[in-house]
Amino acid sequence: MEDKKSELIKKMKKIDKTCIFSKEKINISHQPEFDYLKTIGVFSMCVSHVYISFSEGSLRLIIDFLRFILTPGALMLLMGIGMKYTRHHEPKNYIYRGFVLLTMSQLLYFLRDCLPNLIAWWTTGNKNFLAEALLILQVDILSFAGIAFIFIGLLKLFKLSDICIMIIGIMMNIIHFYSYKLIKSPNNYLLCQFFGYFILNNSETYFPLCSYFIFVGIGYWLGEIYQKISNKDKFYNRILFFCLPPSIIYHYFRDINKIPKLPEFGTYEYYFLNPGPDAIICVMTNLSVLGIFYKIDTILKGTPEFITHAGKNMNQYYIISYTLTMQLNYFLRATKGNKFPSEMKYPSLLGLMALIISRILIDINDRYIHFTIITLKNPLRNYVFAFIWILTIISVIYIYPKLDAYANIWNNYLK
Repeated sequence: MEDKKSELIKKMKKIDKTCIFSKEKINISHQPEFDYLKTIGVFSMCVSHVYISFSEGSLRLIIDFLRFILTPGALMLLMGIGMKYTRHHEPKNYIYRGFVLLTMSQLLYFLRDCLPNLIAWWTTGNKNFLAEALLILQVDILSFAGIAFIFIGLLKLFKLSDICIMIIGIMMNIIHFYSYKLIKSPNNYLLCQFFGYFILNNSETYFPLCSYFIFVGIGYWLGEIYQKISNKDKFYNRILFFCLPPSIIYHYFRDINKIPKLPEFGTYEYYFLNPGPDAIICVMTNLSVLGIFYKIDTILKGTPEFITHAGKNMNQYYIISYTLTMQLNYFLRATKGNKFPSEMKYPSLLGLMALIISRILIDINDRYIHFTIITLKNPLRNYVFAFIWILTIISVIYIYPKLDAYANIWNNYLK
């Protein structure tokens, strides 16, 4: 490790700082501005989930707007960039990491959606809860990340260049946008949900691969560029000059005007399809935000601890906060019945509490328990992975035959 640091220092001394880029990879250390953007993503996801579950109002509109133009595109863009910063770049490494993320997503959906809804159904007899328990099958951002890693691994098996991977992501998005209305959803819900991993249909699929891989592809291409930045001040000055003004103008007109053939801003189709122009502007917006955060971090001369912590533990914050929020939602609906949902007075406070509890639980684990499923040694890790997938299969076999309607966002979860 020390040899690598000394070698990097030697390279840095030889670099001409008047140029924005070098010929060698020198910008390979931690990037603080990434942590800032991840923190915004964590906060946006947590608070927006609270508002979706418990309240309406003007503040929710603001949070939704930030969620539409930054998250989850920002997190997927950073995921693509981050793939270039990992130590292991072999296709098998990407495929294995994708499988791990898919497995973790299934554990999350069981604890967050399936188990509490099953308990609510057993105690109330309300079949809507049973239908929501089938949300153990869904395509949320964590399962998308798993599929995206696997897809990158498969593309790398063909030794495709970074530019080719980016172009594939762009083409997938364009083709999907023009073809999804022509593709009829299968009548079988399980088959429909399987295809939902890749294309938008009538299942519970927030982030189909064809819509959102564009961010990962562009991020993967940018990751190579980022590693060769020798002057970040000049780099971000150019980004802010060329990307920020058109982003602001586009979002302003996108919000107040309906653009022909593009879905209306803020609708389900807008969010799930993420059509080409919106995706490209989203990338430009997030790069501009990274530039702003870089300037802020330079002024502060150091990244605040909570920013670094959120960036390092983004997945844990997402999993814990979302699980707490949804379990509280199911509990209140099961106990209050028709009196719920009723607007909570301070939903933002609830979101903040979820983040604080998440921080406490993460710190307890880091200091005293030191547990992650990934660090389990074989064969125990394989047994745990197998148990999670068997649990998923048993849950589906138990729930699916009992249903005549399937809860998803398109029917407001049968509420």
